[in-house]
Amino acid sequence: MKIKKALTILSLIFFIVGIESCQQQGKSTTWSDAQKTKWKTECQQALIKRGVKANQANDVCDCMFKKTSEKYTPEEAIKITIEEERKLWEDCNYQW
Repeated sequence: MKIKKALTILSLIFFIVGIESCQQQGKSTTWSDAQKTKWKTECQQALIKRGVKANQANDVCDCMFKKTSEKYTPEEAIKITIEEERKLWEDCNYQW
C-alpha cells in the first residue's frame, strides 16, 4: 500500500513538473529549426550592419530570440511592431 501511495505521489509530481515545463516554454515549440536559424541570421546581419560586433550581435540575438519565441509564434512575430519589440527585448541590453 505504501508503494502504491508513493508511486501516486511521484506520478503527480512528474505531472506538475511537466505542465510547468510546457508553460515556461511558451510558444517556443512552434518554431522550427529553420525558422530559428533564419530569424537569428537576419537579426545578426541587421545588427552587424549597424556597427555591432559579431560576438555581441550573436549574444543579443540569442536573447532577443528567446524572448520573442516565448511570446510569439513565427507567424505572430512577423507582425509585431517596433514598440512591441522594444518592450519585449528591454532585458537584452541593446540600445536602440
